[in-house]
Amino acid sequence: MNLLKILPLAAAITALMAPAAHAASPGINIAGAPTPDRVSEAIATGAKTVRIFALWKDFEPDARGQYPSHDVNLANTIKVYDDAIHQLNAAGAKPLFVVTEAPAWASGSTDVDVPPANPADFADFLKRFAAHNRTVGAVAGYEVWNEPDENIFWHPAPDATQYAAMLRAAYAGIKAGDPAATVVAGPMTGNDYQWLENLYTAGAQGSFDVVAVHTDTACLDRGPDAFYRENDGKLARFTFLGYRTVHDTMVAHGDGGKPIWMSELGWSSTGGVPNSCTRGQWAGLKPSGVTEAQQAGYLAKAYGCLANDPYVTQALWFTMRDTSTEPVDELNHYGLLRTDGSAKPALGTFRDIVAGDGGPPGSCGDFDPPSIRVVKPVPGQQFVDKLDLSAAATDTGVGLARITFSYDGGTEIRNFTDGLTGNVPVGLAPWQGSGKLGLGNHTIEVTALDANGNTSTQTIPVVKVRTLAATLTPLFKLKTKKVTCRKRVCRVAGSLSRSAAAAAGPTPSIGGKVAVEWQYRNKKGKWRKLIGGLKPAAKPFSFSARLKLAGAWRVRLVYRGQAPWRKTTSRYLTFRVK
Repeated sequence: MNLLKILPLAAAITALMAPAAHAASPGINIAGAPTPDRVSEAIATGAKTVRIFALWKDFEPDARGQYPSHDVNLANTIKVYDDAIHQLNAAGAKPLFVVTEAPAWASGSTDVDVPPANPADFADFLKRFAAHNRTVGAVAGYEVWNEPDENIFWHPAPDATQYAAMLRAAYAGIKAGDPAATVVAGPMTGNDYQWLENLYTAGAQGSFDVVAVHTDTACLDRGPDAFYRENDGKLARFTFLGYRTVHDTMVAHGDGGKPIWMSELGWSSTGGVPNSCTRGQWAGLKPSGVTEAQQAGYLAKAYGCLANDPYVTQALWFTMRDTSTEPVDELNHYGLLRTDGSAKPALGTFRDIVAGDGGPPGSCGDFDPPSIRVVKPVPGQQFVDKLDLSAAATDTGVGLARITFSYDGGTEIRNFTDGLTGNVPVGLAPWQGSGKLGLGNHTIEVTALDANGNTSTQTIPVVKVRTLAATLTPLFKLKTKKVTCRKRVCRVAGSLSRSAAAAAGPTPSIGGKVAVEWQYRNKKGKWRKLIGGLKPAAKPFSFSARLKLAGAWRVRLVYRGQAPWRKTTSRYLTFRVK
């Protein structure tokens, strides 16, 4: 058999026997026909479930009903599989058959990945295949096709409605041949929960006992605890832990009691050379795989992750032995054994996990959201004009990715993403949009998100009022120490400070206006305001004026006040204009 057909482009972990405690039972995939040598290698790992491809086209190449056959060639094929069942059962193990590849007479095409035109033809074969195997020995289950959700194994393109019809027929056929048989919905590439949702929509419910997933996806170089989320917050299809989203989909349709089998999981030990990936969206942008040491470490981590979720009951490593025949080098290095049969570090790790019945639960992924510290506003704060917003977040895991301010149930104010530092506040002083809020109760929401998409939110109630007692006094800080003029254009600059009031606790921004008074001393010695001006008080200000009269002048700044800030004035600066 061509390994390209049995090295699905997504990797997996499935084991088909009930595990001890909550751990997934570890199993193994083998490539090619289940010859005695290949089966012996699988048995030597201690695995109790061995995944084997059974190609329909090899059992019934010419017509419906050829299986079982006494034809010398077809009978030899049958004998290979019968012998594999005997050999596995004698060692206390069972095969998991993935039945795929249609003969030309059934599909009308020489392309073996074109499904049968009539699902009843496939169902008829599966009925007789299951019935025959029942007389031979114990079988863990039957996977109906391989990765039908991708066009690698389903031509011309995936079709949930078409597959659901075939699955319904296959289920009926298998159960007719062996009522106790376990029927596994065709394993999905990655954790393709949307495909599963489409199958439910197409009427596949009730036509499978198990849902299978494959997590050995192209150029996988991250551990099983690394993940990302889709835009809707769900654990994504191409993350190892995305099987939890698959389970959520099953629960939503009343199938939460059915198990998930990860019938392929694995990492390719290509060495982790940078940018060596040659397929998929990351071609040329990431490594094609990992080192042998990383492969062993990720294997151990993966089973520890799975042990946290008792609904994953089988997990089969992909695969037993490396090959050298695949056109994409990445596909040649998933094995526990090298091509010469020598063991990689992962083989010893796998045996240890088998000996431990799948192993104990382990920590897996950072699912802890950031903590939030809101500086402003304080709960119940009243304001007249504008609010200050200030908050910090801390994440001890993968790090902060975003802090978002919103109001009144989620209307976005602003996102902060660049340069975020743990427990260092960001914000707006003031938030100009708060001036447009109506009188009454409002809420400010602060949401922090980490690099894994974990979020936390704090909600702060505030009240906009018409009036508010003025209890705080700002201080003028004059940048101008001595007024200088050029061609009778004179300038004064400064700002208002909250520092004195801040000693009593968080203070709001200073709202309102600052006025300037340019005063001239007339011949009678009296000071008269001749020129004025207004600037926002919330930020540093600068005033300039052309003074036409020569003689003595003085200038001061007047903050007009806006609750809770009182009116105040600066000292006078006196000068002469020539």
